[in-house]
Amino acid sequence: MITLKDKVVGSYYGMAVGNAMGMSVKSLKPKTILQLFGSINEFKDVSSFIGKGIKHFKMRGLYGCQTQSALVIGDCLLQNNKLDPNKTSQLLIKMATNGPEHYLGTFRHPEKGFFQSISGLVEGSPQISEHNIPDAAFLSMGIPAGLLHRERPEVGIHLNIGIGLIMTRNLCEITGLALTGYLASRLLQLELENNSLIFNQTESILKDAEIFCHKIETQIRNTAPIIWDQTPESERRMLEQTIKGLREKWNTGFNELLSWVCQNASERHKTKITSPAQSHVLSLLPLCLIIVLRDYCGFDSTLTNVLNMGKEAHKTGTLVGTWAGAIYGWHGIPELWRSGLVNGKEIRIRGEGLFSRSFPKKAKDIYEMEMGLTSKEFELGKKYFQKSTKFIRPTPRPKLSWEDDDTNESNLPEKSDTVNRRKFEKDKSKAKKNRRKNSKLNEVDS
Repeated sequence: MITLKDKVVGSYYGMAVGNAMGMSVKSLKPKTILQLFGSINEFKDVSSFIGKGIKHFKMRGLYGCQTQSALVIGDCLLQNNKLDPNKTSQLLIKMATNGPEHYLGTFRHPEKGFFQSISGLVEGSPQISEHNIPDAAFLSMGIPAGLLHRERPEVGIHLNIGIGLIMTRNLCEITGLALTGYLASRLLQLELENNSLIFNQTESILKDAEIFCHKIETQIRNTAPIIWDQTPESERRMLEQTIKGLREKWNTGFNELLSWVCQNASERHKTKITSPAQSHVLSLLPLCLIIVLRDYCGFDSTLTNVLNMGKEAHKTGTLVGTWAGAIYGWHGIPELWRSGLVNGKEIRIRGEGLFSRSFPKKAKDIYEMEMGLTSKEFELGKKYFQKSTKFIRPTPRPKLSWEDDDTNESNLPEKSDTVNRRKFEKDKSKAKKNRRKNSKLNEVDS
């Protein structure tokens, strides 16, 4: 029998595990993942693949900004016992300052939408964000309220709409954020029979999710009429209608269902989506629901299945890790994954705090904690950034007097390429001698 505490902690811990494992294959295609790693069934060291398919260094077992932003919200809710937009914004601003070079403060590997929203926050009353793209940048921020108010979903709606309004003005994004939190609380109630889900529970979950989407948008219309009025009619109820379509097509084949997800998201988002793992609310949310609810194969296989699909693996890993953790509990997460998660002790402490609805006294200050982790990743990755990804870009030097216009220092061969390196140096020396010779001839003529 899995206890409720084990499920709540498992959901929060699973969020970080899935995000950390997904960071190593972020943006990669499934074929590339297969070539580099075989299968994402553990935390991967990416250092040997920098410049060979992976662009940026990520510390093994360390989560990124998806989990970090959820931790910020969780700490704010536990410390204030409610959502205080001013304090939440101030903490987000603090988290986004004074970090290592090329980081958004303490935040690790944020995407454009997240960066823009955080950068747009100001001291004092938060303004409505300019972010208006349903790119699933903030879905994880709905998880803490869902787990904290697991028995009062209406409270979770109110809190998560407020959180969404701090970060974005996209109706679908806000609805998705609130739905992510609700599903975390809803899946806590799911019962297992011989470690398998009971089919009729899945039908009920999808129906409840559909109803919940309607409730979310109804409340947004009442509390944020400006955003509702600015949203075109065609973009309202998109997530609700998508969940309804998913429920109606649930019994079709797996590949056929994924094809429908792509087609539906393409039509509603008005952009071509060829993989359900692409970064859109209407593709990622249905995909993760399919992975979690159809296979019934335990935490490890469920998470591995979605991570091997690549693309937005850091986001899908976060969602699937959260929802699978709510079903299978903390003890359902493989021990090797539990021990391999960087900062796992603090994540577990905070998960226990969400269960008890009180901020743990022994928890570290989140800013100092995340600054230390970000600085550590930066120090470990400096040599990889500079050598292969040009993460640190030096100021271009001025052209020297002897250099011809067609001599490009950026074409300098690597030292390991001895033949071309020697030829390059020889040609450069010859060009320098010719320039000096021509200069002397010009002086004589004058």
